[in-house]
Amino acid sequence: MQTVVIYDSKFGNTERIAEAIARGAARFGDVRVMSTADAAGVAGPLEQPDLLLLGGPTQKRGPSPAMRAFIDALPGALRGIPAASFDTRYRGPLFLMGSAAAGVAKVLAKSGAHPVVPPESFFMERGGRMERQQLEPGEVERAEQWGGAVAAAAARQKGVSDASH
Repeated sequence: MQTVVIYDSKFGNTERIAEAIARGAARFGDVRVMSTADAAGVAGPLEQPDLLLLGGPTQKRGPSPAMRAFIDALPGALRGIPAASFDTRYRGPLFLMGSAAAGVAKVLAKSGAHPVVPPESFFMERGGRMERQQLEPGEVERAEQWGGAVAAAAARQKGVSDASH
């Protein structure tokens, strides 16, 4: 199974989450991880992956400008491709905090992708300058578990077995 994880990250926290998700998904096949900037220049991996995972930081209650530009340019070739979205954000009620993952999930659905699981958020600690803020303890491990669970769900849909067994 070919999985593509595409992320936007300004200070590195969402990149850490994307890499953890990729480690979890790797039990089910090959995984390619790339930033939105790298992915925008490479059409091939987005044409027919078996699973597409997109994520970025929540900014102004939605996707970051780089993620928004990337998802707005998604091709219609995503029809039927299993997909899921994730974000990094502060912990709090969704109606107050917003979620980049929810916004990305809507665009994926409009592009014809098939949602595998609901959007997922990974949480940041508050306090201090933005560039020094870190993920809450345990979020990287949770991201790895989530990546494995999403890949397992997509593999079940495609009839692919766990590569580690």
